[in-house]
Amino acid sequence: MALPPPPASEVLPRREVLRIGAVSILGTATSAAENVRISPDGGSCIFMMLQGGLSQIDLWDPKPQAVSEIRGPFQQISTTVPGMEFGELMSHSAEVAGDLCVIRSMTHKFTNHIAGTYITLTGSTKQQDRDREAHGDDFPGPGGVLNQLRPLNSTDHVPRCISLPNWLSIPGPSNRMPGQFAGFLGGVRDPFLLEGDPSKKDYSPLSLSLPDGVNGSRMSTRIGLARQLDSAAAYLEREVSQRHDHLQQVAYDLVASGTIRKALNLSEESHAVRDRYGRNRVGQSLLLARRLVEAGVQFVGFNEFNQKWDTHGGLEGRYKQIVPEIDRGFATLVADLKDRGLLDTTMVVNAGEFGRTPQVNNKAGRDHWPNVYSTVLAGGGIRGGMVMGASDSKGAEVLSSPVSPADVLSTMWQSLGIPPNITIHDRLARPMPVSEGRVLHECLS
Repeated sequence: MALPPPPASEVLPRREVLRIGAVSILGTATSAAENVRISPDGGSCIFMMLQGGLSQIDLWDPKPQAVSEIRGPFQQISTTVPGMEFGELMSHSAEVAGDLCVIRSMTHKFTNHIAGTYITLTGSTKQQDRDREAHGDDFPGPGGVLNQLRPLNSTDHVPRCISLPNWLSIPGPSNRMPGQFAGFLGGVRDPFLLEGDPSKKDYSPLSLSLPDGVNGSRMSTRIGLARQLDSAAAYLEREVSQRHDHLQQVAYDLVASGTIRKALNLSEESHAVRDRYGRNRVGQSLLLARRLVEAGVQFVGFNEFNQKWDTHGGLEGRYKQIVPEIDRGFATLVADLKDRGLLDTTMVVNAGEFGRTPQVNNKAGRDHWPNVYSTVLAGGGIRGGMVMGASDSKGAEVLSSPVSPADVLSTMWQSLGIPPNITIHDRLARPMPVSEGRVLHECLS
């Protein structure tokens, strides 16, 4: 028997409903290959997407013997690992180098920000090297894949995957950058977004706020969520129609449950801990990521503000502004996870979509360079205190052990308890492996 719609006073705003609908974690793992076993548990991952393109030479792979036009404006510093040197702005990361695996031989062929971000998050090379928006035929990002292969059950009270503090966006009608969504798996498997700056005193993500006068018990009894979606949400409504009641109930449970709202309450952390991460958007987002992992979220995607690292000019001044925040936040995250006994089961990926040219240009900056760049891994079974691969003396080409973004993703999936060769199916029912890369066993302990 159909239930009557809720009173007008209890109708959620469309934006709120769409956010709840975007929990996107309620499908079944029907696309998993029957002959490949998924671990029922697996670890966790915090994936730091530092969009814009980081300079390998100025951060993780300094070239002190090169000429000044290549060496750049910064000196190198020693780390706690003998023989491993970082750029001078990475002083906090240098202190946790014993827990880091620095891959200095990352490489792919895409020079465009959007294409580079897409391959970093999906491993897919089936694209053109140009700007474009996300669409339904995209290969899914990690959050969408995990939501598909390890769906929630009735005992789960947190989303499987969360992105914060914003989506990566581009100018365009949809403003959606490809790679971070569920692509051909469907919008109901998109990660849950926690939007906003957690360093602000009034931080309260709309998607988890209860309306005035509505407590958790009252919220959990609301029925008819899909009925409230307007024409702008028609696609989402079609996707969830067969799982209508289950989607509603679990979405309401997640909002009404105190687990996530407690994780969002950064005031529970000491002033000293919050200071160590940095009282800024980056630092407090990474602290929040740690709290979400503690609460049971398996994948947290940290999205740096769009093209923040795109330094075609004035690199020295720009890096003096933005590097200290990410250096402090990243190093503190690694140390904090280790102190809490979480690093062994939580992989941290620190990545950009490509590197920068070895030659400093006439604007005192560096341009896009995918030929060779660096990505840093920590935790989740990663062997710390090591450098994998090498660039040449100019930081221009791979000298040894080339690594693709798909290889990093395969290693991440292995850490999460999901075999990289497991298949998912696109909209035409074609089987595709989760990753075509190889697991970097040499980086694993």
